[in-house]
Amino acid sequence: MIRHLIGIPAGIVRLNFWWYSLATVVGSALWCSVLAWVGVTAGQDPEVLAGSVHRISLWVGGLMLFIGTLYYFFVHRHMRR
Repeated sequence: MIRHLIGIPAGIVRLNFWWYSLATVVGSALWCSVLAWVGVTAGQDPEVLAGSVHRISLWVGGLMLFIGTLYYFFVHRHMRR
């Protein structure tokens, strides 16, 4: 969803089309490679296939909450001043 919306701010700031296209292709290739690697690695791990995805999801959710809290305290709070 976010990839579709990135063109809006790029158009507002009148980003060079060729630079935008190159960055989009490189970013997409990198993101797809990471997702494919995670899928293959997780698919080969019997523990993950046996159902410990819930435990891993809790860790990932906790990490996202921690990063979001850091973002709020170090970036968002300073923007209000």
